[in-house]
Amino acid sequence: MIYHYTKAITHLALEDYQALVHTALVEDCPNHDVTSEAIFSSGEQCRARLVTREDGVLAGQDIVTEIERQNPDRFSFEFLKKDGEVFTAGSCLAVFEGQLNTLLRVERVLLNFLQYISGIASETNRLVQSYPGLTILDTRKTLPAYRKIAKYAVYCGGGSNHRINLSDMAMIKDNHVAMFGSIPKAVGAIREKFPKQKVELEIDSLQQLDAAILAAPDILLLDNFTLADTQSAIAQLRQKAPNIFIECSGGITPEKLQALSKLGEGIGVSMGYLTHTTRFLDLSLDIERL
Repeated sequence: MIYHYTKAITHLALEDYQALVHTALVEDCPNHDVTSEAIFSSGEQCRARLVTREDGVLAGQDIVTEIERQNPDRFSFEFLKKDGEVFTAGSCLAVFEGQLNTLLRVERVLLNFLQYISGIASETNRLVQSYPGLTILDTRKTLPAYRKIAKYAVYCGGGSNHRINLSDMAMIKDNHVAMFGSIPKAVGAIREKFPKQKVELEIDSLQQLDAAILAAPDILLLDNFTLADTQSAIAQLRQKAPNIFIECSGGITPEKLQALSKLGEGIGVSMGYLTHTTRFLDLSLDIERL
């Protein structure tokens, strides 16, 4: 189920990755590729195939366009899959042609971006397909400067985007409640100052549920609830406040996902794991001479 909290990251703009590509290229080859330039002549041409060793979902091909644009020696390429499309192990995802030294120089940067972004998209897609009744959401737990890239990857995998940044929507967390003291007053203060903003409220115990219902946020986050308490909270919310969207977070394991999926459709599950723990997808660039 797709339910984006704010405007989804459906595509990447050049400013989302241009500086990152520049940094990556300079970091990996500040002067010369001393290995390749010593072994091969500059005129040798080659073809390379981007091959996957596991099933997955592609994401990030626009970044390859920018890698090519910033590289002093141009190369050509054609993707055989689009972002968001699934593939099976052994598939060829793209074909590259150019100077051998050029493709060897950009190989690791190209793979780092594609493996990282496609890894997030692939894991998101696995969870979305496994638990179709749940709304699988990302979080703001992303590498600095990679926020939109990571959330775009979640979108490509069929997941849902939580707020992109602090300006997108209000989210009252435990520290806000502890310092302000009143859940209903905190929600009311936000409604008064930012009346057009969506408001999410986080609670960490059933004892806060009545106050949360009274405050009437748009979204209620049940943080680190046990399964029993989650079930009880959902039952009360559906009876007393059916318009509040329910989100669960904190300590989400595969077993808990399975249990949550049995509590009915329309429950959101936000998982920092999608963007801070997901591993690189197993992709390789297989090069051959022309």
